[in-house]
Amino acid sequence: MSLKKIPYQTGQQLLACFTASDEAHALVTEPLGILETIELLDKEGLHFDLMQFIAHGLPVRESIWWASLCLNLRNNDWHPNQIQAIELCQSWVKKPDEVLRRRIELMLNKMSLNCGPSWLLQAVFWNGSGSIVAPSLPAVMPDPHLYAKATAGAVNMAAALPDWQGQVNYYQQATATAINIANGGNGQQPS
Repeated sequence: MSLKKIPYQTGQQLLACFTASDEAHALVTEPLGILETIELLDKEGLHFDLMQFIAHGLPVRESIWWASLCLNLRNNDWHPNQIQAIELCQSWVKKPDEVLRRRIELMLNKMSLNCGPSWLLQAVFWNGSGSIVAPSLPAVMPDPHLYAKATAGAVNMAAALPDWQGQVNYYQQATATAINIANGGNGQQPS
């Protein structure tokens, strides 16, 4: 089964877009579909690879939106400025523009890259819509998959830090949310 927002036909094609673990490569040796690959990585507990797989598979805005929803699962653990960072990124997804992207850069510069929300800010800044150097310098565009590395970093970091016991449930919810988005949904699961 294909997922309409993920433009790849097989898991092997998508695994080639990032540095997956040896275990993931050994597991996906035949041309499985995207959903089948997601299910296999999940079943085998290769969540770190799975979150990278999803982040690289979804289009930019959908990937960042997905990560923001995943980070919302930990809202009780975030400081007010981290919640503000997530909300700012969600605003950018809804209405992307350069002024907001540069505002996100300023917020990012005030935070350390040591939590999920800071990596989400980085994903927006690296999304590919503008230069990643100061506006006064000649434009330097990011690598096309740089945003996905930051998005996956945000989701995986939030799974681990701050320390908690909810990783398994978190990854299950993150995967379900991604599948919903990949099928054209908004990531909100029906109650």
